[in-house]
Amino acid sequence: MKNIKYSSILCLLAVFLFTSCLKDELAFDVIESPVLAVFEDMDAGNNLMVKATFYDLDKSGILDNAVGIDSIPVANMEVSVFILSSQLVTTLTTDSNGEVVFDMPFSELAGASRLEWAGKYDDTNFRIFHNF
Repeated sequence: MKNIKYSSILCLLAVFLFTSCLKDELAFDVIESPVLAVFEDMDAGNNLMVKATFYDLDKSGILDNAVGIDSIPVANMEVSVFILSSQLVTTLTTDSNGEVVFDMPFSELAGASRLEWAGKYDDTNFRIFHNF
């Protein structure tokens, strides 16, 4: 009787393990960001001031050590800034150097500790996190 009980439990475990491995779907669709963001926190007293610079990475010279990867500033790109994952606080547009400056009083950030920068570049959506 014990052998039947243990065998059935073992069979059930095997079914669960093998059926979960057969799915080709991932839990999350994660795609690398089409842009690189470089953040610089700036001292602004009672305000949070962050300068973000967005770059497109040209990897065509990656195999040539004299060329390498080139970073090209992304101009005129609209970037939305969120707090608490879904609360839009502002929308900014990058200048010719790929830069935007976020400036907002801490009191308007609802206790958030992270900014989420979202946009679209080369038909690919992105969301980049910056803790402050």
